[in-house]
Amino acid sequence: MHSEIASYRTDNKSCDIGAEPCTKLLGEFGLGEKEAQLYVHLLKYGPKRAGDLARSLKTYRLHVYRKLAKLVDKTMVSATRQSPSVYAAVNLDDALNAVLLPRQRELRVMKEIKRELTVLANGTQFLASDETIPSKALAVDKEQALTKLRGEFGLGEKEAQLYVHLLKYGPKRAGDLARSLKTYREDAYRRCVRLINAGMIVKSAEDCSCYSPIYLDDALDAALISRQCELRRLQRIKHGLVRGPNGELSRGADNADEFKMLKTVGELVAAISQLINSAEASVVFAAHPRCNLITMGGFLDHLKYAVSRGVHVRGVLDISLQNLSTGREHLEGGIELRHSNPYRGMTLAVADGKRSVSLIHHALKAALSLDENVAALWSNSVAQAEFLTSAFEMAWEQASGADGRINELLPRAPPAIRVRRNLEPRRFSLA
Repeated sequence: MHSEIASYRTDNKSCDIGAEPCTKLLGEFGLGEKEAQLYVHLLKYGPKRAGDLARSLKTYRLHVYRKLAKLVDKTMVSATRQSPSVYAAVNLDDALNAVLLPRQRELRVMKEIKRELTVLANGTQFLASDETIPSKALAVDKEQALTKLRGEFGLGEKEAQLYVHLLKYGPKRAGDLARSLKTYREDAYRRCVRLINAGMIVKSAEDCSCYSPIYLDDALDAALISRQCELRRLQRIKHGLVRGPNGELSRGADNADEFKMLKTVGELVAAISQLINSAEASVVFAAHPRCNLITMGGFLDHLKYAVSRGVHVRGVLDISLQNLSTGREHLEGGIELRHSNPYRGMTLAVADGKRSVSLIHHALKAALSLDENVAALWSNSVAQAEFLTSAFEMAWEQASGADGRINELLPRAPPAIRVRRNLEPRRFSLA
């Protein structure tokens, strides 16, 4: 027994990180605070009996046994060969790989299901979020298959049923959905909120009480991108925690996720959407005229929803005839907007003065696919966020009111834009 502990400590002699930052990071892998403390203690000091662990961690033996059982189920702790009452921590690298493996399998399953859904949807015109004419009806067997397979993307059966219903019949209000699905209006509202949070539906720009589905391909891509980003984030945390072949703990682990390069449009779209949706107090954004990402309809819906939650949203755009309609929709959605002519700064978005995304390469094509290469930077560094916010405030002070710019362009705008309703912004309550 003593020789076994001595050997273990020799193999893990560099486990010198403080327990607190490590346990916090292990929480990202599904470990509770007490479980993470127990695992780090075993990893740092070697195999121990439950009674010794209880004394070291100043808790009850029964409590330790319960936490050990959970760690054994997660393959992070195992009983030693010499004595089943002595527990040892599994190598950190192997333990975290065991946690990530099911997520990797889940991602592969989701990709396969997306291919199946694409086959099922072949030949069917799915409804876009801004269309008003119902799409061609789905076959019953296709609808049942879609509802069943949607569950693999994190939706319950009822949410999947509502989403497929919107795909089949087009935008509807909650009351109409409740009657069609034979449920209560409150239940329909709850399902819609879950689907909005999942990025599957949006509120109509013309009527905020009407719900519209996102394109099926776009919705599935968004779900896949979100899972891929989460898996990559956990892999980066793991690499930050593990140092060397013996699963040693790294001193710099708590800084591992401070900056992240975004290399594709898909990653960039997911990062900006998550940034806006996670904002609690403020969002500022600015977009170079050659970058149309910020002015895309999907981001506009996220921004308007943020305003409805009480988030203060401000933006700087170079408003032209090409994005005149989008500029009006920003104002109507309660977004404070200014015009900069010409705006030559970087494309950026900052949430709560803490998290940020900045687009380094803005010479993009007019039409972009999710696989298109870009060079952007995501960061949760407060210093980086403060730098970008300072750049935004400078552009904001130099910019002029968007209302005046829009009124200036309206005489040259196409008739379809000129006949739209009054330009007075429709403000959401910030109470």
